[in-house]
Amino acid sequence: PETIGKIGTDIQDKKCGWLCVQALMKCTKEQRAIMDSNYGVNDPAKIETIKKLYEELKIKEAFEAYEEQSYKDLRALIDKVTGVPKECFEGLLGKIYKRS
Repeated sequence: PETIGKIGTDIQDKKCGWLCVQALMKCTKEQRAIMDSNYGVNDPAKIETIKKLYEELKIKEAFEAYEEQSYKDLRALIDKVTGVPKECFEGLLGKIYKRS
């Protein structure tokens, strides 16, 4: 919360965010049933069930790989920028890269 000013409530709010989409793309039929019955319910036990499913599906590792590749891609684009100080983009990148 100190870094981005919010506490994550995507699971209980049933948001269709990156983590959820990745889980749905990777899950088996049985895991999909777990998602369907637990995602979007404001119950600590159901939230924990989804978090455990994310661990099983290695969603954190997938995000870290995605974040790292995105950073490299953005750095390459920033390196090609002309006409605008690169520091403008580097400052923004610094705010979003490796945030908690």
